[in-house]
Formats: sequence, C-alpha cells, structure tokens
Amino acid sequence: MAQLRRKFSILETGSPRYVLARKHAISKPIYLGVAVSYSDAGLFDWACSCYDGSEFTSHEDTFTSCPAITRVDQLKQLNDTIIRTVRTYAESHNYRIQAVCVGCDEKTAAIVAEHPALKDPIREMCTQFWFDLDATPCIYTLRGLSLTEEAASAARKVYDWFTPQFPGNIPRIAVDPATNEVLVDMDSHCHMVDIKHFVETTDKPTWDKLLELADECKRRELKILFFNSTPQGGGVALMRHATIRLMRLLGVDCRWFVAKPNPDVFVITKRKFHNVFQGVTDDEQYRLRTEDKDLWTEWCEQNFDNYWGEGKGVVDDADVIIMDDPQVSAIIPRIRKLNPDVRIIYRSHIEIRSDLASVAGSMQHDLWDFLWGGFISQSDLFISHPVAGFIPPRVPHAKVALMPAATDELDGLNKKMTAADIEYYRRVFNRCAEDQGSPGIAVDRPYIIQIARFDPAKGIPDVIEAYRNFRSQLADKGIPSDQHPQLVLCGHGSIDDPDGTIIYDQVIEQLTQPRYCCYAKDICVARLPASDQLLCAVLRGSFCALQLSHREGFEVKVTESLAKYKPVVAYRSGGIPLQIEDGKTGILIERGNTQGVADALVRLFSDSDYYDAFVNELRTKAQDSKRQQYFTPFQSVNWLYLATQLAFKGNGEAVAKSRPAPESIDGTYLGSGEVRAWGARYVREFWQGTAS
Repeated sequence: MAQLRRKFSILETGSPRYVLARKHAISKPIYLGVAVSYSDAGLFDWACSCYDGSEFTSHEDTFTSCPAITRVDQLKQLNDTIIRTVRTYAESHNYRIQAVCVGCDEKTAAIVAEHPALKDPIREMCTQFWFDLDATPCIYTLRGLSLTEEAASAARKVYDWFTPQFPGNIPRIAVDPATNEVLVDMDSHCHMVDIKHFVETTDKPTWDKLLELADECKRRELKILFFNSTPQGGGVALMRHATIRLMRLLGVDCRWFVAKPNPDVFVITKRKFHNVFQGVTDDEQYRLRTEDKDLWTEWCEQNFDNYWGEGKGVVDDADVIIMDDPQVSAIIPRIRKLNPDVRIIYRSHIEIRSDLASVAGSMQHDLWDFLWGGFISQSDLFISHPVAGFIPPRVPHAKVALMPAATDELDGLNKKMTAADIEYYRRVFNRCAEDQGSPGIAVDRPYIIQIARFDPAKGIPDVIEAYRNFRSQLADKGIPSDQHPQLVLCGHGSIDDPDGTIIYDQVIEQLTQPRYCCYAKDICVARLPASDQLLCAVLRGSFCALQLSHREGFEVKVTESLAKYKPVVAYRSGGIPLQIEDGKTGILIERGNTQGVADALVRLFSDSDYYDAFVNELRTKAQDSKRQQYFTPFQSVNWLYLATQLAFKGNGEAVAKSRPAPESIDGTYLGSGEVRAWGARYVREFWQGTAS
C-alpha cells in the first residue's frame, strides 16, 4: 500500500517563529482516527486521519514486521509504531490530541473474534493513548472503501462523541432515552484502562477479595442498580462512573440510572434538601412546603413510571438497589411494590446535621421526618460517612453501616501527568480565567488552591480572608509581593446545583471590597468546563491545598490532594478529620479560624524543612496503604460484599433472609460533632474480619 506523506506546517520545527509560538500558544486540539486492517498478505495495514472539525490530514502506512513472529507480537510492534508516529506528528505541529478512535473493518474484527488474544494489543494501544499521550481512546468497528476512509470516519465519530470546546475533555454524557441508564464511557466504547492497571494500584488482599466477590456475583447472576439525580457534576457522579467502569471489566451486572432533569425540582433538592440538612441556611423561605413535597414526589414517581417501572426491565428483576442521597428517594415505595424481594441500600453522602434534625419544629426535623417516614425508612440498610453526627434520628442502629467516599487513581482527576501536560492545562486554565475576567496562574510563582463547587458550605469567603491575612504576614516579613503565592479557586458546576452562579457572583463581589481588592490581581477564580484532567493538572501544579468547608460529608478533593503529595490545610468539619493526620499529612484548624489557616500557610511557605516533612510522609508506603480504602477497587469490594450478603438470589444463608430489627433508636447526635463510640461499623470491617 502506497504511503501518503504528510504536509507539514509552514512553522517548521525549530524555526524562530515556531519556537515563539510554542512559548505562548495553547496547542491546537485535534481528533484522531486510527484504522487497522489485516491484509491477505499477512501484514497489518494502518491509516491515521487527523480532524480538527473542519479538515482532514491523513497518513497511511503498510506495517512490515518480522514474518516469523505471531500476529499478537505484530500488533504489539504496530502499537509502538502508531504511538511514536502520532506523538511526533502532534509535537511537530503543536497539536494536542484530545481523543482517538481505534478501529478495524468487519473482516479484521472477525479475525480478532476468532483469536481473542488479538484483543489485548488493541486495548493496550488505547491505554497507551490515555496514559502516554493524555488522549481519551475509543474502540469502534469501521466501514469504508479504503483504510483512509475508515480512519476519517473514525476521526469524525470521536469528534462527535466529545465536546470540542473543552480542552482535555471527557466524553459527552450518554443516557439511554428509554430507561435513563447512564451509558458510562460511551457505553464502553471508550477504553482508558485495563484490569492490569487496577491490579498495579491495589494491594493484593483487596484485589483477591474483589475477584472473589465478583465471581460470586457472576455465579449467582446478581443484578445491582444505582440511582441518583444526575450523571455529571459532583462527587457522587464521579464515583459512579469509576465504579461502573471497573464492574464492567470484572463482568459484574451493575448499572446506573438517573432522573430526567427538572430545574424547578433541583431548586428544591439543593436549597431545601441539601443546604437545609447541612445547616448552611436558617432562612424560613427554605422550609419545605406542601407544594414542594407534591412537586418533588410527582417528579420522582413520573421518572419511575416512565423509565424504571413495570415492564421496563430495570427494577423488575433487580437484586440490590443503591439509592444515592434523597433526590430520587420517593421511588423507594414503588420499588418495594414492584419487586418486594429486592434489597435497598440508602447511601447518604452529605453531612446531615442530626443535632438540628433532633429539634422538633426545626426545618431539619420536619424535612427528615418527611423523607424518613414516607420513603427512606423502607430501605434495608443506611450507609453513612463514618461520623455519628451525620446519622439522623429514628435510623435504627441495626440498619447502619459506615463507608467513606472514594476517588479513582486512574481517571482524569488523578492519573499521573508529565510536566508538558501540566503546562498545557495551565494555559487552558488561564484561557478560562481570562474569559471570566480573572487573572491566570503565573508560570514563575507558586500557588495555593481550593478545588470545590461554588457552594455556600465550602467556606470560600474564609479562604479569601485567610489568604489576605497570609499575604499580609509575608509582607511584614519583607518578602517581595512578586514572590508571594497566588490563590486559585476553581471547580466544576452541576446541573442539579442552582447555587453555583449565585456563590460565584458573591465571590467576585467580595474581591471588589477594599479589604481584598489589592490582592484580587493574584486571586484566580474560575468555573471550569467538565475536564477532569484540567482539575488534575492545576492541583498537581499547586504548592498546597485548602479545604475550608464549614459543612462536609467526606471530601474526595482532600483524598486527591494527599494522593498527589500536597499538604492540606483544612477545617475540622464533617469527615475531613478522618482523612487528614494532623501535623503529618496536613493541618487541621478549627472551623472559622482564618487566622490559624493563615499562620499554617505562612509556616508551610517559609519553612522548607517543615513543608518537606509533610511531602515525605505523604510519599511513604504506609500512607499509600492507608489511602487504598479511598480508591475505587476498595470501594467496589464494599459494594459487592453488601450485595452478596443482602441479595436473596442464589443465597441460602439466613443472613440474606433476615431483615433488620424494626426498633427505633433516637438521638445519635453527641452534641459536639466527634465520632461516636457506638454499634455502627465500617463495611470493610466485615469482609476484612477486623474489629471496630
């Protein structure tokens, strides 16, 4: 097959104009289609098409390998050739490969189907694109009259699957219109990781237990379902994407469903559920009214009837259902009626102020009385973050188990990045900040960061005040202002969070006040597009992280910061004290003590030995082992253990047939917010066989 030579840009590599452009320009985003074909002559042919949304550039080669080696080894050699070629092409043109679709024609697909071992090199090529080139990879079967046509088709396909204006983007969120099932990773067309990558990042006892439980789920043909309100934005959605990705690799039947969005309902669930439970508002206008209850209940029931009810093939034959937070909990009675044998787990992710919920007549009491009495009480198990004060009254202790939140080491939020990747995303961040009228991150200055939604519970005004105090102390020490660290405040939005824009505007207004305006030029504030790698890069480039939440369940951003060896200065709020070892991995400050935060930042910045002690501790094997429980495989063991213990199908054990005792236990709140010594145990303690 003849080789088509690429035409290179007029800005040749090494020219003064080219070098100048590379210093300032954001690499141009491109999308690649790679087509592979096994020819009658016994050789692999391949073609690559580069697409930027308007035009194509194609490259085509016949790959000639040693005829004495197997086809599997030929494919492995081809992988290296393709990765090397496209990397050189992208670097020479100052292109950024956003995504790539790797595919083959039906004839080659049939050969691969006959020889399953050939799948591994193709999947390995995809993971190389993800980890080596930071390009999101997809696999697809292609059609065309030639390899170049197939490659062009693949490039157009992957371009359509993504959101081109988002650098470092993730796939468009795909939802089945018939059932509102979230089709994670474009219904598994995206292939970023393999089982081996999870094995490499998980300790052996945990991994062995995961395989054991996955095998049991497959043997018993258990069907596990997750339900929540939104497929994107916030920690719950991030956890579910990662969980489903791993479950599919393990072959477990685990699916995830979301409700059809209704902005009027989201105002209720955010301001009158979430904010009220966390106690961040005492305004009576946010008390739940009868019309609110009716609208929310009707929305939940309509979603159930339209997408998940009888005859939909969703709830009918489910064995275990996990309900994430209260947003769609009104479907629980309908689930019970349709499938009486299903076991329902309610997973509470937020800090519920049980002290306020215990006070008769309070907004929290009336809200919890409504949700618990009519809906959540019909669940079999109540999973809470491991803080007793988060567990509201009237929840029987027999129904409670504890589980922290988790993040994923291999997704875009946490994977390792090169210095070039971090620099690229710094420029992307600066473009986003500039578009919002905010200063960008300087290339020659350190910065402090808080990554969080623009939410009333996240303590953003405290962050700004602590930064002002910190800067004032540095000036008193005689340190020139151009050597002071910047402050970065950023985060994603969520479709079920109407407060984001309001809080963002309040932050901008705060920076115009005389007390803060002299520092505003060094405070970068940005609501960022849905790019996981963008958050990962700006966190990796930071000096240290803040988490000054006034109310918090279990903050995965703390976990992610510590996993990147960034010391965290945080308030003693919610589950955060369980994540940070004070004085070893971070510094805990009493809520509202911005002076203490500023003092901690001054010492971290001015005492390099003190700072290095934190970083060195975070890099130890002991800390790495402790963090295991906050990552996807460990969390998946928890879920599969619960599923296998609770589900009826294929289990003759009495534990699966007994329901929790119906006794009512009131007053789980201690009055001071610390962890309570009581009967609730971590889920991990059951399958690890450890004592509480």
